[in-house]
Amino acid sequence: MSGGSGRPEVVAVVPLRDGVSGKSRLAAALTPDERRRLVAALARHVVGTLRESDGVGWVLVVTADVAFVEEVLAGLGGPGPAGGAHEGHGEHGVRPASLEVLAQPADRPGLNAALDVAREHVRATSPDAVLLVAHADLPAITPGDVTALLGAAREADVVVATDRHGTGTNLLALPAGAAYDFRFGAGSRGAHEAEAARRGLRAVVVQHPGTAADLDTIDDWDQLPAAARARLAG
Repeated sequence: MSGGSGRPEVVAVVPLRDGVSGKSRLAAALTPDERRRLVAALARHVVGTLRESDGVGWVLVVTADVAFVEEVLAGLGGPGPAGGAHEGHGEHGVRPASLEVLAQPADRPGLNAALDVAREHVRATSPDAVLLVAHADLPAITPGDVTALLGAAREADVVVATDRHGTGTNLLALPAGAAYDFRFGAGSRGAHEAEAARRGLRAVVVQHPGTAADLDTIDDWDQLPAAARARLAG
């Protein structure tokens, strides 16, 4: 399936944990309820940004806790790809992308397995799509960041948007049909580059302020712009 421009459809995949175990490394500073609210605020920001980004046609959230995610995203969404078009346009003049929540089976735990589940789901309906994997803890990401990354994806097979340390992967773009193993975990930037080389795919690494800032530790929180901290705290 292609978008209206003739380019392959872009499906953004957001893996999201439950509201209990998420952001455990912030437990020294935040109560469980505060962490749950933070996870929810981050997820709403990331999913909302992706839906408003030019070129993204479908946002697929994969999770083992469907009830929590549906609660968090209430009011943001609409039908999945089979549910028809959305009416109106978002604040950036872009028709919001469709939103779907996909359950991760209990017998396939873990982040990389969740992404495999999502990819299988996408391949069944949009085998020619471009996958854009985005973590749900990117407090500064903007539609412009997403547009820039998708531009890079038109020039390379695999795009790795690294974190502020230059070692992790905050977003990853690749063809849905490509033979490629997700390598999220410690040192994932290098692992994803190596996987691309192993598969004969051309990879590029990008780093923008909005895609490099994630939120796992107190130090990450301290590094956020004041406006982003105020929005999340509110």
